[in-house]
Amino acid sequence: MTNIAFTTLVILVFSFPGYVLRASYYAGKFTRQALSLNWMDDIPAAILFSLPLHLVVLSLFEGLQHVGLVQSTLSFEVIFRVMSGEYGDKFSSTIENIYANARYLMVYYIAVLTLATATGYVFRKIVWNWKWDVRYPWLFRYKNEWLYTLFGRDVPIPEGPEYDGSKVYVRLEALTKIPLEDGDGRARLYRGIVEAFTTEEDGALRDILLTEVERGKFRKEPARDREFYWKAVTPGDLMVLKYSELQNINITYLLELPQSSPLEKTAETQSSRSA
Repeated sequence: MTNIAFTTLVILVFSFPGYVLRASYYAGKFTRQALSLNWMDDIPAAILFSLPLHLVVLSLFEGLQHVGLVQSTLSFEVIFRVMSGEYGDKFSSTIENIYANARYLMVYYIAVLTLATATGYVFRKIVWNWKWDVRYPWLFRYKNEWLYTLFGRDVPIPEGPEYDGSKVYVRLEALTKIPLEDGDGRARLYRGIVEAFTTEEDGALRDILLTEVERGKFRKEPARDREFYWKAVTPGDLMVLKYSELQNINITYLLELPQSSPLEKTAETQSSRSA
């Protein structure tokens, strides 16, 4: 029983860098919906991501030992016995060997964790900036589709030198469940540019963050039909709309050309979705 418990602990420690890599990859603006709530549920995937990290750092340590910079008495036999739980009558000697090389193991493990964090960060930047999740969806696409609906990452940009450096903006019009002040039953209507969003633990949409927000209003004039217009919501730089308080939303993708300002967006590649 002792051997099983010790081996289980070793497997958890061995796989933890894989989870660190995934956590670093999904940090920041990336959705964390793909991460398990309980990291112990993802042990097989964590081990799979950990293996290359351990191989790289282990090769580095072997090279340092070969040139005499590291003086370690750890052998492949000791490592194999620890990982497989096959100690036989050498359990005590194996533990003593590990204890004698504790400082090297600590440096090794810190190196693996550092490599895991750096690898996740670098891949996050590459995938996000070069849109590998759009180019190679079978490998890099994220599970939460709101990332594409509200950010417009998969909206194609027209080809041509005049479109180099263009950026897609997402304009959202949201009809809320909150009635107007005049009590005529109409609900409040807002529109703005999507800046970010948050999700629940299960990936469901929770909040939508908007900039350049405007509110739909009716101009009251005697003896005339009410005229609808948009009025800027001020002061404030960011509005948070709770998804649970929305009746429906309409999404329009706008293309900003390199020579235009953020407020001069063209509708040349405009498309919309409703939810």
